[in-house]
Amino acid sequence: MKGAKGSALTASPEYRRLIEDLKARVLSARISAARAVNRDLIFLYWDIGHAIVEKQEMLGWGDAVVEQVASDLRRTFPEIRGFSHANLWRMRQLYMVYSSDAFLAQAVRELENRSSRQEMASFLRRGVPETKTMRRHPGRI
Repeated sequence: MKGAKGSALTASPEYRRLIEDLKARVLSARISAARAVNRDLIFLYWDIGHAIVEKQEMLGWGDAVVEQVASDLRRTFPEIRGFSHANLWRMRQLYMVYSSDAFLAQAVRELENRSSRQEMASFLRRGVPETKTMRRHPGRI
C-alpha cells in the first residue's frame, strides 16, 4: 500500500515541480556558499599581503620575511594548502596591485547603491577584520 501511494505521489506534476524547485534551491545555495568562501579567501589573501607589506615598510623587514611567514603558516596550519612562499609572494602582489587609490576608486564607482559605495570603500581599505586567531603581534612574526 505504501509503495502504491509513493509511486502515485511521485508521478504527480505537483510533486515533480516541488522536487525541481528544491533541487534549484540546493544548487543556488551551493553556488552562493562557494562565492562567499571565494570572496572571504580573496580578502584573507589581500589582508595577508597587506600585513607583510605594512611590516616591511614600518619595520624595515626585508624579503626574507615572506619566506619566514610562509614557513610559520605552513607549520601552524599543516592541513591547509596554499601557504607556500610563492603563494605569499602572490598575496603580497595582490595587495600591492589592488590597494591603489585608482583601483579602489574604480571598484567603488561600479557599485550601484550610493550608501554601499562608502561602506565598500571603507571595507576595502580596512581589509579583513581581525579575530583573536588573526591578531598580529607587533615585532613578532
